[in-house]
Amino acid sequence: MTASIRTRFAPSPTGALHLGNARTAILNWLFARHHGGAFVLRLEDTDTERGVPGGERIIYEALDWLGLQPDEGPREGGPFGPYRQLARETMHRTRAAELLASGRAFRCYCRPDELEARRKAAIAAGEPTGRDARCRDLAAERARRYEAEGRTAAIRLRVASGPVAFEDRLKGTLSIDGDDLGDMVLVRGDGRPTYNFAVAVDDLEMEISHVIRGVGHLSNTPKQVLLYRAFGVTPPEFVHIPTVLAPGGGKLSKRDGAAGVLDYRDRGFHPDAVLNYLSLLSWSAADGEEFLTREALVARTDLDRVGAADSEVDEEKMTWLSGQHLRAEPAERLARRWAERLDVEGLGLTDADLRRAAEVFAKRTKLFGDASSEVEPIFRTPELDGAASREALSAPAAATAITRARASWEEMAWRPEPLARALRGAMRESGVPGRSFFPPIRVALTGQLHGPDLGEVAYALGRERTLARLAATQFPTPQDTTDEQEEDL
Repeated sequence: MTASIRTRFAPSPTGALHLGNARTAILNWLFARHHGGAFVLRLEDTDTERGVPGGERIIYEALDWLGLQPDEGPREGGPFGPYRQLARETMHRTRAAELLASGRAFRCYCRPDELEARRKAAIAAGEPTGRDARCRDLAAERARRYEAEGRTAAIRLRVASGPVAFEDRLKGTLSIDGDDLGDMVLVRGDGRPTYNFAVAVDDLEMEISHVIRGVGHLSNTPKQVLLYRAFGVTPPEFVHIPTVLAPGGGKLSKRDGAAGVLDYRDRGFHPDAVLNYLSLLSWSAADGEEFLTREALVARTDLDRVGAADSEVDEEKMTWLSGQHLRAEPAERLARRWAERLDVEGLGLTDADLRRAAEVFAKRTKLFGDASSEVEPIFRTPELDGAASREALSAPAAATAITRARASWEEMAWRPEPLARALRGAMRESGVPGRSFFPPIRVALTGQLHGPDLGEVAYALGRERTLARLAATQFPTPQDTTDEQEEDL
């Protein structure tokens, strides 16, 4: 395959993109990138009643967060525009006129109430309802009379009886009888194109080579195949992927309030983790590896390995992947992401502080939001007047531990591992057991009795802040502790 590969993602701007929409976009993007082709964004905005304010912005915001940059689209432009379906009406009318001129389509003057009455009569008589050919070979005189009555004509495609067979990359050869489809309406009486006609024309005009979409669109495919054949062109390759189900097996639906892609952003998921997870939701890498960068996903994309079964969203696994991708981030970039979620000004954090914290604490996080619970307690000024803190600092070995810790750290290279080794060496030289040596140091640095390795804590805090906190530590007397215990009682 070459650069002639062209895929498209064609959402309606009717609300947030849920994970099923995103998975479709991702597979189209991956397939195009794998083959050096083009990924096209086309907005199917003809459903104006369901459109929401800012719908286009919401779609772009989700794609941008996932890192799915279209090569062509409403924002990007391109040689096959316009990329909003409503703006393509002239092309739709031109293509409809082409089918009328060739005799492959005809005008139908039947009113909706007449069609409905005949449909009910066919049902009552046990006859097929798909085809109503009253206007198929309408005489010109009758057509003029209808127009004189003020009737407007829909445009229908002539659909022959017999099998309509088509290929799906995942499901093989499928077929439906033309009588079940009937003479399809292409353009309504008010001049608006039907969904299938507009989609087929747009895919044809944009030279889409592969239509990768949800299996819910499978019933539309024979109708669109018939249109390609009516125009005398080869249909694109169709790939109907399984459905993404909500946790527990329910349907993902914007109308039913399914979590949108941007909800996962706001909850702190790593975008590459969502991309990674959705890419592998219906297929797995050949070696079974689950943590894959976007570069690896592009290289390994293989639609032939997509399974047929629907898949439920597993947020626990997606959270695990988020942690893997977060830890793979360069510290500088992770620090910038954390800065968006931390009280940087209130804690007095510098870029260097955040970079050091990212180096040592990333492994303790899975979501970007975890930074607040891991980083802020370390950098916040320690609270040393609580009962537990006062007890730790009033212990007989507290002063020795803190003095030796400060001395061991004053002149050494400031890296986590050397800091931890030096502290263990100081503990051994002091003769104080670790259970008595380390707690006062931790309390002096963070105000807490538990937390990360002390070498990592000191490294994150930085030399100046660490030594200053140790130097400023005051040790309560036993009498102070006794008085406090009496007050608590």
